[in-house]
Amino acid sequence: MLTLQIYGVVMDGGGNVGGVEIEKGKASRGRRSWTKIEEDTLVQCLTTIVNDGWKAENGFKAGFQRELEKLMRKLLPGTDILATPHINSKIHVWKKEYGSLE
Repeated sequence: MLTLQIYGVVMDGGGNVGGVEIEKGKASRGRRSWTKIEEDTLVQCLTTIVNDGWKAENGFKAGFQRELEKLMRKLLPGTDILATPHINSKIHVWKKEYGSLE
């Protein structure tokens, strides 16, 4: 079983993140809240794809959100985060709040 440790929180492939069970199956249609670990992992993944050449002059290349989703699944197995709507929405909020990622 794959076990990773990010920011002192142990993550295993069994659907546990820091001792909190992640539900699998049908997601609720309500608003999704990001945890601190998920946000930190997304920032780490964004840094990785920029270093791997996914950044273009006027933003990111097409398909970068799918690449982020794959990286997030590697680092947080059992997560329900999808490229659309979750990652797309989070990046949109960050652009609006901080004016970054342009």
